[in-house]
Amino acid sequence: MEQILINLIANAIKYCDKKNVVIEIKESETQYEILVKDNGSGISKMDQKKIFQLFKTLSIKDKYGFVGNGIGLATVKKIVGQLGGEINIDSKKRRRFNI
Repeated sequence: MEQILINLIANAIKYCDKKNVVIEIKESETQYEILVKDNGSGISKMDQKKIFQLFKTLSIKDKYGFVGNGIGLATVKKIVGQLGGEINIDSKKRRRFNI
């Protein structure tokens, strides 16, 4: 669980526009549901499957100027799968306008 949370939260922080990252953890008798919400630029439908592939990144650099290695979310998907869970993304690519 620790590795899952570290990777999800770190990605939300590195790729969001502001400092708002919301983490919700819901527990039932049979499972945990973890929601990590941020206000980043979003991920297009076409790219959503790519983010869980090993060594795949969508951005050249994060907001701090560092290059990702594409290991974090692939690791999360593998761990979640080994635990009998699933991971999903709900995102839409936001348009950016320069005025």
